[in-house]
Amino acid sequence: MAKTKNKKKNMAELASKKKMKDIQNKKKINPFEVHINRDKHKVLGKKLKSDRGLPGVARSKAINKRKHTLLIEFQQKDKTNLTIDSRIGERDRGMSQEDKAMARFTAEKLKLQKKNIFNLNDDEVLTHRGQTLEEIEKFEDPRSDDDDDDDDGRNTKGYLNKKFVNEAHFGGGMLSRSGESISRSDLISQLVNESKKRKAEKQRISEQNRSQTEQLNSQWKDLLPLLAASKKTDEERVNKPRPDDFDRTVQELRFESRGNPSDRLKNQDEIVRQEREKLEALERDRLERMQGFADYESEGNNHRSVDDNDDGFEIEDITSDMLAYDKDGQIVDSFFKSMPEDDKKSKVNETVDDDDDDDDDDGDDDDNDDDDDEDEEDDLSDLKASDSSSEDEEEEEEKEKIPPKLNKSLDKSNGKVEKITDGEAQELLANKLNSSTNEVKKDVTREKLMEKVRQELPHTYPAPESYEELNKLLRAQSPDHQSVILERIIKCNHISLGENNREKLANVFEFLLQYLMDIARVKDSEDVVRCFQICDRLVPYLYDLAQFNSKHAGSCVKVVLKEKFQEFKEKEKIYPKLDTLILFKVISLLFTTSDFHHAIVTPCFLFMSEILTRCKVKTAIDISKGLFIVTLILEFTLLSKRFLPAAINFLRGVVFLATIKPLSIPKIFSPFKQTGELSNLLILEKSQKDLELDVNGAHMKVNDLATRQSDDDYRVRVFITTINLISEFKSQLEEIDIAYIIFKPIIELLDIGTNPWNNYPKSVKKHVQKVSDDLKSLANNELNYLVFEKKRPKPFKFLKPLVTLVSDVKRFKAKSSREDKAEQEKLALKLKKETKGAIRELKRDAAFLAKVQIKDQIKSDQERKRKVREIFGEAATQQGELNKMQRKK
Repeated sequence: MAKTKNKKKNMAELASKKKMKDIQNKKKINPFEVHINRDKHKVLGKKLKSDRGLPGVARSKAINKRKHTLLIEFQQKDKTNLTIDSRIGERDRGMSQEDKAMARFTAEKLKLQKKNIFNLNDDEVLTHRGQTLEEIEKFEDPRSDDDDDDDDGRNTKGYLNKKFVNEAHFGGGMLSRSGESISRSDLISQLVNESKKRKAEKQRISEQNRSQTEQLNSQWKDLLPLLAASKKTDEERVNKPRPDDFDRTVQELRFESRGNPSDRLKNQDEIVRQEREKLEALERDRLERMQGFADYESEGNNHRSVDDNDDGFEIEDITSDMLAYDKDGQIVDSFFKSMPEDDKKSKVNETVDDDDDDDDDDGDDDDNDDDDDEDEEDDLSDLKASDSSSEDEEEEEEKEKIPPKLNKSLDKSNGKVEKITDGEAQELLANKLNSSTNEVKKDVTREKLMEKVRQELPHTYPAPESYEELNKLLRAQSPDHQSVILERIIKCNHISLGENNREKLANVFEFLLQYLMDIARVKDSEDVVRCFQICDRLVPYLYDLAQFNSKHAGSCVKVVLKEKFQEFKEKEKIYPKLDTLILFKVISLLFTTSDFHHAIVTPCFLFMSEILTRCKVKTAIDISKGLFIVTLILEFTLLSKRFLPAAINFLRGVVFLATIKPLSIPKIFSPFKQTGELSNLLILEKSQKDLELDVNGAHMKVNDLATRQSDDDYRVRVFITTINLISEFKSQLEEIDIAYIIFKPIIELLDIGTNPWNNYPKSVKKHVQKVSDDLKSLANNELNYLVFEKKRPKPFKFLKPLVTLVSDVKRFKAKSSREDKAEQEKLALKLKKETKGAIRELKRDAAFLAKVQIKDQIKSDQERKRKVREIFGEAATQQGELNKMQRKK
């Protein structure tokens, strides 16, 4: 008990001593540095932390804080030479060197383990030569014939024997010699004998191993039936697990053949440049052929076999001449060489006397060039001797015609010619006749080829600079040639080949569009067919030109569309000409028709609607043009699924024109007439019941756009086309809720009377009935009527909880009674307070930095003054010494 009391007493003494020590060590506060904050209203028992403050202490703390934060940032501003040590543990002062090393070792080990996660061969312990234990356990020893055992110190790799090296290379001393000396030849022969012996022994061992292996194999085969083979039961085979999809895919990827790298693909500029170079080369060849510089003899088609090695070796052609006989039964041409000399001479005499050049001789000229040259050498002297009465000018002409080989036989020194035999002279004359015939044939061939080349199209064309130039270039050509010319113009003036080519192609687009409008202003049916053929060939190139400069293309088409609309406004009751219809088709091909609003397509769409609404239907051409426009509207609305009432109204009017009118005529809207001759334009004059007609193959013709008169064939085709268009519009608009209401007037017309379509073929009546049933099926669609939106029920009014607000802003009193406005005023006051505090701190920071800069400036000025004083002192000392030296002199 006493010990416990003493222990407590000692602890109390220690605590009191510690408290006294803290009081002594505590810095005494200067009462003049204490700032007392007085409150207006004192509350008993309320303790405030801000009742007194220490401005000096707070200021010193703020300065120290700025030295460790703001000053360091100011000193490191605009400096990038800061080195950061990112090694593990370097920034942790609590870690010792051993802990740092251990942490780094652990991180390196984890990194290696992460790399080897997917290495599946780590568990295999490899032995020598990279073999696994599983391969060695198979007891296989695939050794080659060159492997030898290294027993008994024998040669294993073909090196020289150790004994031979010691004696032959390093022998010769007196101490190393034995009683008998062996010569070098004996030593080499001994080495050869040992080698032969070793090889024979090796061969014997290999044969012995082979025989033992064969014996073991035969014995093993005998033992196989005695062993208990593990045969799988049917249940095991059935329950055999199938390979996993992942494993099967991995195996497929392992054995999948890999493609070899090929040449890189050419970009668009390289392709265009290559096409232009090709066209320029073809144009040069064409011009050479037209001028007659081409080699006509080598125009044959060189056939290449599939076995050609591409080594440049060409096999000579085997020419087989036709066997021919003359009038006396003698063999001519290729068999002429094998004839006796007398027969040759008589044969040449007959040829010269008859003045007959056979075609068979032509094929023999090339084969007998060398012989002809030799014969002409002999014939020249004889001709010159026999024709001594000729003038000198004729002799010079003959010399010019003779090849250089033959001129060697002339005796220029004496002015005489050697004599030759008469037979040789006549043979030369026959050869000359054959050569003249060949020249004439070559001239005829050249003229034909040049005429053919003149008809060909050039391969390069400059960009036309005016519409007249393009019109002159295309007007006289066929549609196919026009497309080729336009394609070559685009390739030769592609935008990737020059900076100004974009502007040139933009002009070509403008000229080509005007050209299409001009050729469409025709009236004859044949011209209409040619117009559509030209449009079919040229519109794809018009699309390519539009892609080069889409803005310019859009502006050009817009201008032309405005012109056509102004022409239409002058005569609203008449259908526009063919050029306007062609323009509609071109717009559908050049621009997108599915946009909600398009700068060109939308006005075009409204233009077509105006035509179907205002133009009167008076002739067959009007009906054909109207159906053409309705077809274009179907193409325009194929993706957007829009509904144009004018198109459906026109189709209903065409059906009305083909209907036999009952007593009660349904109401028909403009532009169709309800009564009169114009209301019966499509009624058949004769019955067509026996006509076999395919409803899917009966289409409108291009000639229908230029033919004013109509017959029963035209009326049937118009009616079938109208029914097909109604079916297409039904498929397009069937998703609309009011589809049945749209087609209801057409359904009434198709079902009018008892049998309104008796005069039409059976296939047409079945097709009409099918389309009518499809339209009636639209009545099953539910029609959602427009209704007012139902009012939502008002929820019960919740009572606000009674909450006592505690404001953290002193002396805040809300001016408004509303909570949201009171909260907004409180936040505004708080923002104002925080803004003032931030401005105050920024000013203090600026003052601190200013003081630092002034101190640095003062320090640098003092250092500069000190250095200046030192320099002046040194200079004064040197000047004094210099003056002293001068006084001594």
